[in-house]
Amino acid sequence: METKFDMNEWKRIREHLRNRHPELKEVDLIWGRTSRNELIEMISAKLGKSKKELMDEIESFRDVLSE
Repeated sequence: METKFDMNEWKRIREHLRNRHPELKEVDLIWGRTSRNELIEMISAKLGKSKKELMDEIESFRDVLSE
């Protein structure tokens, strides 16, 4: 199952990613003209993670945000 999130959620998820992965720069996390899938692929490549690993991490952030 693929995690879905919208632009508003992405703003919060992006902050969690930056806190957990300081090697990510703001430019790495801009969701502009790319699709959600392309964004996730670019970030996962930068982190050396699989897309599934990154999506699992994002899902865990979403669980914390919804509490």
